[in-house]
Amino acid sequence: MLKMIDVLEQQLVQNFSDSLFTQTDAIDDLFHEQLKTVADIDLQNLISQFFSTENALEVAQDLDIQADQIEAIQSGADLKDESLVTATAKIVAYCLVIETNILHQVEVFESLQDYPM
Repeated sequence: MLKMIDVLEQQLVQNFSDSLFTQTDAIDDLFHEQLKTVADIDLQNLISQFFSTENALEVAQDLDIQADQIEAIQSGADLKDESLVTATAKIVAYCLVIETNILHQVEVFESLQDYPM
């Protein structure tokens, strides 16, 4: 089974992890740019693996990915296309959070404790 952290460049994974603990407006742009350097076939395989999980459609919707984008991604559209790069980044970020188990290190404000994560 492929893992995001094995395919993505170490710098991308490290920048992603660091971004969870810092506030920066440029991190999304940097993440998108670094995603564009990942080999297309590797990215397709990782996204395909994500959609093969039991609750992938529900997770994608929870990530605010539109139904037409989900359909386009599943039908093999260019994941690095401007119209899909944000959706692709959301999926990759979600998978990185799960694989690195980093969410437990993020401090959640008391007012958000009851919000499902």
